[in-house]
Amino acid sequence: MVKASLRVHPPVLFCYGPNHVELIIRAENYTKGTCWVEAEIIVPEKLSLSPENQLGKGRIRIGILDKKEFLEKSVKVYANVYTNPQIYRCIVTLFFYDKNGVIAERLDKSIDVRCELKKKAVI
Repeated sequence: MVKASLRVHPPVLFCYGPNHVELIIRAENYTKGTCWVEAEIIVPEKLSLSPENQLGKGRIRIGILDKKEFLEKSVKVYANVYTNPQIYRCIVTLFFYDKNGVIAERLDKSIDVRCELKKKAVI
């Protein structure tokens, strides 16, 4: 059995300006053997995986997991001047490969990224 979880740090992305959040992917291996893990990330149209260009889809190698191990990797999700304040759904598909390079399991996860207006500092 394999598990995966997603979280975002910091919890809020700010709209109408260049900034980013970290999308943290945690993969856990509870099988009897070793597996290799990769993740495919898809972000909505007004978010990007690149700070300067519009990049809506990417792939990251999480790594090799022995039994009863976990790994976490993060991906930056960027906002730009066209990003509206709303909730954006990001989709992550994790692929767990066995020792022969065959996909043993596939997990589809999604997470909502909240985008808000930046509030002015008040004393």
